[in-house]
Amino acid sequence: MIRLGITGHRPNRLQLDPLVLAGRVREVLGALVSAAADPQATGPVLDVQSPLAEGADQLVAEQALLLGQNLTVLLPMAIADYEATFAAASARKPFRKLLAAASSTLTLEARARHRQAAFAAIGLTTVARSDLMLTIWDGKPADGPGGTPQILQSALQSNVPVIWIDAVRDRAPVLLRADPQDQYAGCDALTALARQAKPIAEPAYRALVAAVRTEAQ
Repeated sequence: MIRLGITGHRPNRLQLDPLVLAGRVREVLGALVSAAADPQATGPVLDVQSPLAEGADQLVAEQALLLGQNLTVLLPMAIADYEATFAAASARKPFRKLLAAASSTLTLEARARHRQAAFAAIGLTTVARSDLMLTIWDGKPADGPGGTPQILQSALQSNVPVIWIDAVRDRAPVLLRADPQDQYAGCDALTALARQAKPIAEPAYRALVAAVRTEAQ
């Protein structure tokens, strides 16, 4: 099973229409499922690794479950403390529903007062547990430590491919792959890399899945 890590923004930085954004997520997940499917076997082919923060994390998890894929939840702290970080109380109900639907859960048990360090730790844990990453990112710097750009930098430096869905403009998702020797220490470098990337076509998804499986062997 291919482990797909999720990182992205909370609702305040998801500027694209929610229905359009959900469609882009389905496009990526559907392409990965199709590329990874085995005609001789049934069942999930993706194990989505998600912290289930409100926004991008929950959106991808919802779409993955609708496609019949596995969900592994990675929590930075105890559930009650984590829910207290949500900007909207309405995000707690879908969070609990997704949590109940997960195949497994890992909790780091960080203290609530160290929330920024906990968010950074869970992001890096997501990268470490993933064969490839899916991000919904607006191309801008993070609001603080542990933000999406830091997680993307870690993924690229670890040679983990990243599929980027633009959080602002409706355009085809692109694949980010980089030399792990490059540092990508700033958001500008990440943005430049993303702007140079080409949209992912069906053959590229098949090649990506094949490469991931080869690397895992």
